[in-house]
Amino acid sequence: MFKITTKQIKIEVPGRICLFGDKVDLLEKPVIAATIDSTLEIKLEPLENNIIEFHSLDLKEKIKFSLKDQVFNYNHSLKYWTAIVNRLKDKISGFRAIVKSSIPIGVGLSTSAAISVGLIKGLNILFDMNLKLNEIAELAYICEHDDLGISCGRMDQYVIAYGGVTFIETSSQPKVEQLNIDQLPLVVGNSLEKRKSESILNRIRKQINDNDETVLNAFKKIEKIVYEGKKAILNSDFKLIGELMNQQQEQENVLKASTEKLNLLCKTAIECGAYGAKQMGAGGGGCMEAICPGKQEQVKKGIQKAGGLPWIFKIYHYKNI
Repeated sequence: MFKITTKQIKIEVPGRICLFGDKVDLLEKPVIAATIDSTLEIKLEPLENNIIEFHSLDLKEKIKFSLKDQVFNYNHSLKYWTAIVNRLKDKISGFRAIVKSSIPIGVGLSTSAAISVGLIKGLNILFDMNLKLNEIAELAYICEHDDLGISCGRMDQYVIAYGGVTFIETSSQPKVEQLNIDQLPLVVGNSLEKRKSESILNRIRKQINDNDETVLNAFKKIEKIVYEGKKAILNSDFKLIGELMNQQQEQENVLKASTEKLNLLCKTAIECGAYGAKQMGAGGGGCMEAICPGKQEQVKKGIQKAGGLPWIFKIYHYKNI
């Protein structure tokens, strides 16, 4: 029925940042995102009797069930994995999965998509399913969006599946272009606020469905920024990248997705020498980023002094995909 690998498998999967286009994937518009060198590791090994075990070392949570169960329980923090197993139950048998993450949880660096993509990548190897990268990413999206009802687009799943800096057309037939960029001089800052991403995404999606002109016009401007940002990134035009980040941040405020703290961290980064800065993801707390060649340490110190938690990440590239 299917081939099972007997050896233990280790999968490393990165978190992600969005360079341009946050939230416009809700309208299946293009985005530019990148994976970062903050990763999670998943260990998988086969088990007998169709038993499934999940262990989260960070959350200190463990669940166990059988593939023969007729109803899968989604009332736990590893529900993403349960949804994936439900989708793949006719192609797999029992296994144990253990996850340990260095990706900061709950700050908008897409731990959930990393967990989903990582498990599918691991099961793809464990059970020799021969899934392609686009199939792995799409399955992760379907499990989050369709099965769990999470208001998300396709950006997170696709950038994490492919790695590096990616230009993603997030339509129902997604296309991924990996940009030939090794590194970008960025600083990411966590606002340390309680995130309200779900309520913001639900509100914006409703406004889209209601043809709200303010939201639709902001999305049009951000879409234009994405295309201009692609050219700027390929040309390593950091000054233009910064200007475009500032322009997108203006639209984030129009969308009422930013917070006073995120705006403060962006302003502080620029005062410390960054060419530009913007928040990332849904907004309502979470992280911002600044482009600051030669000024990363100064910007990092400034963000910390302003009450944020800063990181200097490198772009993550899979060694083999």
